[in-house]
Amino acid sequence: MRNRKGLIGAWMILLLATVANAADVAPTLTGSWQLEIVSPQGTRMPTMMLTQTGTQVTGTYRSMRGDVPIGGTIQGNEFALTVKISGQAGDSLTVEYKGRVTGDAVAGRVMMGPRGEANFTGKRVPST
Repeated sequence: MRNRKGLIGAWMILLLATVANAADVAPTLTGSWQLEIVSPQGTRMPTMMLTQTGTQVTGTYRSMRGDVPIGGTIQGNEFALTVKISGQAGDSLTVEYKGRVTGDAVAGRVMMGPRGEANFTGKRVPST
C-alpha cells in the first residue's frame, strides 16, 4: 500500500511538471501561415512565411499581387504585423494585422486603409 501511494505521488509530480512546462512554452509565429480574410470585397487567402526572433517578426507575405516583405512584433500571444502591397495603378496600400496566436492558429482584425477592416483567421501550414 505504501509503495502504491509513493508511485501515485511520483506520477502526480510528473504530471504537474509536464503541465507547468507546457504552460511555459511561449507562442511563436515562426512558420508558414495560410490566412483567410472575409471582407466586403470578397474572401482572400494570402500566405505568410514568418521568422520570429525574440519579439521581432519578419518574413514574406504572398498574395495574388505577389510576394512582399512583412514585419512586426509579438508580445506574449498578441501580435501586430504590417505589409505594404502595391496596387494595380502603381499606388500602395498599407495593411495592418493585429491578432492573437494560439498554438497553430491565429485570429484577429486586418486594417486595409480606405478599404476598411475585416476579421481574419489562419492556420500554420505543416512543414514538409
